[in-house]
Amino acid sequence: MIRPTNAVGEAMMQLLVAYTNYKDPLGPGVAIQRKGAVKDFFVESGTVSFEVYDGRDRAFDVEIHVSPPSENVRRAVHSGDIQDAVPKVGEINVHHICPEWASPCRHEIAAFLQLVKEVDEDHNALLKWRGIGDNKVAAKKTKEDEQSLNESEKKTTIRNLRKNLPGRFITISDSRNNDPVLLDEEMIDFFSFSQKNKDSFTLTRINKTNSMEEEQTEIKFDGFNIGNVFTDAIETITEFVLKN
Repeated sequence: MIRPTNAVGEAMMQLLVAYTNYKDPLGPGVAIQRKGAVKDFFVESGTVSFEVYDGRDRAFDVEIHVSPPSENVRRAVHSGDIQDAVPKVGEINVHHICPEWASPCRHEIAAFLQLVKEVDEDHNALLKWRGIGDNKVAAKKTKEDEQSLNESEKKTTIRNLRKNLPGRFITISDSRNNDPVLLDEEMIDFFSFSQKNKDSFTLTRINKTNSMEEEQTEIKFDGFNIGNVFTDAIETITEFVLKN
């Protein structure tokens, strides 16, 4: 069974499933396509054709015709949505003369599976089949082109519109007063720290935070007492913090 590798291939596989009426008659057709018995793939605008070999003396010709795409489909493809070019079931017509009674027969299914494989590997096959563009995925105006319009280009466009269409635009001005707002004494006193309250605060320097700090700390290192070094360091750091 063909396993699509992208969105376009998935859409083609869904078309095949819909064409077979969501049943499971793909078995014999899968076997023919898998062993490489679908050959001579040819695509042109509106038609793809194959020769399908099933062990008989001659091959069976299978042609899959498609109706022209709508303008909406063309615009979608030109915007980069290639999967939108995949037709609906009602837009295709399979031409095949077969002695078997099944519809669709295994030759049609094998040819359709090969078409799915061809389109999954090369999207240009789908575009050529639908008659879109010049057999290139790139279009006149893609989504990237539309997004490349930067701010300066937008401003230039607006200026040109204002110049060419006088009287069609209005200017909205800001009517708010930008003068500074004067605050009275009560508001100033409310939002600021009162001077009389400020004078009531005093800072008291704390030299010893705990009476235990007055005790001599003895720390031995390689036989030496380095407790005084730590004590002096702590006092120096404490004074620095209190000053700043």
